[in-house]
Amino acid sequence: MRRVLGLLAVSSLLISAPAQAAGRLFSDKLPGGAQGPALVVVPAGRFVLGDSTGRGNHNERPPQPIEIKQPFAIGRHEISFADWQLYAEASGTAMPDNEGWGLSAQRPVIHVSWHQARAYSQWLSKASGQRYRLPSEAEWEYAARAGSRGYYWWGEQLDSPEARPRAHCRGCATSRLMQNQTERIGQFAANAFGLHDTAGNVWEWTASRFASPFDGSEQRAASLLDNSPRVVRGGAWNSGPSYLRSSQRDMKQPQHKDYALGFRILRELP
Repeated sequence: MRRVLGLLAVSSLLISAPAQAAGRLFSDKLPGGAQGPALVVVPAGRFVLGDSTGRGNHNERPPQPIEIKQPFAIGRHEISFADWQLYAEASGTAMPDNEGWGLSAQRPVIHVSWHQARAYSQWLSKASGQRYRLPSEAEWEYAARAGSRGYYWWGEQLDSPEARPRAHCRGCATSRLMQNQTERIGQFAANAFGLHDTAGNVWEWTASRFASPFDGSEQRAASLLDNSPRVVRGGAWNSGPSYLRSSQRDMKQPQHKDYALGFRILRELP
């Protein structure tokens, strides 16, 4: 394992106190003066979970109306190696393999299993005094869509120019220098809720057990003792463009880890 050197500077846009207003940015204070991950407040609302375009897979149908009854805060970015390093140092946990890609503190953490992502959320809850967890599949898609019902969160076509690609994947007009590895967090446009990289870069673990077809379990967190596959969302740097659609679902065993799989954290609001 390679140790990541250095931590990301905390943006001056962040505030230490939680903010309830939709779209507000904040982070929680951690012991020793460190800051937790950058968070965005997402409002309560309704949306249609799954594929409404007819272009998705059978396990994305039938589309289901879902109500998100309470606002929540979710990671503005995927959890980075810098975020993980705080946890590793506090808990004595080894740093995951960074594939030697350089600038690792600024890249999404990879080579972490569902169990490890859950352990990170438990540590973050204890360190901050707040309640963190992985998002359910429904919460993830609601946040990723940010009000869109299209194929991608930005619309129906992958129409981004090479100079300013919308996402990081194979076939997304990504720079050749970045085609075979992850990109630094926050390098691509945010969606309407202010979240970056909900399409591409790395797949993201959710709390939910994989069910096909939908049976309602996407809103229920799988238990630690449940070894059934978990839902991953969002596509990755080594995925084709079709895997970046908002309704795309895939599954991984909870102990699985690889170089294209990370996660985003959710914080419940009082």
